[in-house]
Amino acid sequence: MRNKKNICIFISLTVVLIAVFLFSLFGGVSFFYPDADTLLIIRQIRLPRVLMAIVTGAALAASGCVFQGILRNPLADPFTLGISGGAAFGASCGFVFGLTFLGWFFIPLCAFAGALLSVSIVYFLNSGKRFNSNSMILSGVIISYIFSSAVMLVYVLSSAQQIQNAFMWLMGSFSNFDERLLPFVFIVIILGTAILCLSGNIINAVALGGDKSETLGIDTQKTIKIIFLTASLITACAVSVCGVIGFVGLMMPHIMRKIIGSNHALLIPVSALAGAVFLPLCDSLARMLFAPVIIPVGVVTSIIGGIFFIFLFIKSNRTAL
Repeated sequence: MRNKKNICIFISLTVVLIAVFLFSLFGGVSFFYPDADTLLIIRQIRLPRVLMAIVTGAALAASGCVFQGILRNPLADPFTLGISGGAAFGASCGFVFGLTFLGWFFIPLCAFAGALLSVSIVYFLNSGKRFNSNSMILSGVIISYIFSSAVMLVYVLSSAQQIQNAFMWLMGSFSNFDERLLPFVFIVIILGTAILCLSGNIINAVALGGDKSETLGIDTQKTIKIIFLTASLITACAVSVCGVIGFVGLMMPHIMRKIIGSNHALLIPVSALAGAVFLPLCDSLARMLFAPVIIPVGVVTSIIGGIFFIFLFIKSNRTAL
């Protein structure tokens, strides 16, 4: 019975993903007899944008689910672990110090370097001891605050134009990424997400606790670090190209856990599918709500995510009463 339910959920999400893909691609234009200009817009602007939104949504949702599983904390995501803060610092330095003249790939490279620096510091702070989820999250929050302060310092020392460019990137958007990055991002994210999806049973064992999982023959410390670094790598890759997009990695695993349960072998791929549906849908809203003005997709996800967690908070308070 449960297997039928899970299969139905997978099929339903796949169908919805196809529908969202077509809607994002053809929304607002003629679907049946598009003229040459419309075909050009669809092929050269919308298709790369929608594909990037799909892989980014899948990466952020799968990573968030994995972080929550191995840290055994439902509030763990790329923000609380400092990855987004590091990427923001790297990209801000790239904009403010005028490094864009070096090439179209340099800002994503700066953001990626910042994210890896943040992950490396968190990893280093926790490398000399047994894995402790509270210590890992606390390290991530501290590093995130330090990088946020560093970003503010860089802005104070910059001109208004430099700040505007960096600020637009910080809000998260698919409007300005270079489509030449798409093949590289696709390969890294799809391979990384596949590894995370296949690690579900290991995370289930790790979630039992260190001593219990070791009795099952699992090298807990080594396994957690490999999975943590894989999730961090694909998050850094996504954030470096599209900017900081909040709540996807936090909200999608929460929703899917309510529907499908806590079995990570199912929860991770389902969360990735849900993220792949959610983010292009939010990006379509960002394009259409105030057209012709395109608002950053990070604003849309933050508003929806904030309302979602306020609703959860009110509901849990009423349940407690």
